[in-house]
Amino acid sequence: MFKTTTPLQRLRDTYSMKDLPDSIRTSELGELGHSLAKPLASATVDDIAFATQAIDDEVSALFGRAAALKRLHDRARRAGALGADLAVDAALRFEEGRK
Repeated sequence: MFKTTTPLQRLRDTYSMKDLPDSIRTSELGELGHSLAKPLASATVDDIAFATQAIDDEVSALFGRAAALKRLHDRARRAGALGADLAVDAALRFEEGRK
């Protein structure tokens, strides 16, 4: 049987390219101000650069939130909080006790 593959499929078969998405978000805005999806096969080098920057910004925001939540958890535990206790209240007690 003859197998037809696209250039994107063939590229995904190479080392480190298996995670390439089918499409990317562009800086172009569509209806209701949402960014438009563009098929990766028709994306320009600049489209890829802008999409990569947007993903990097999202990743940075996620890491920041994860780190802040870990600090909240750690401070609450240091204040003696247990699983069902309110984390914000306990962390605040810890912070105010440090003054």
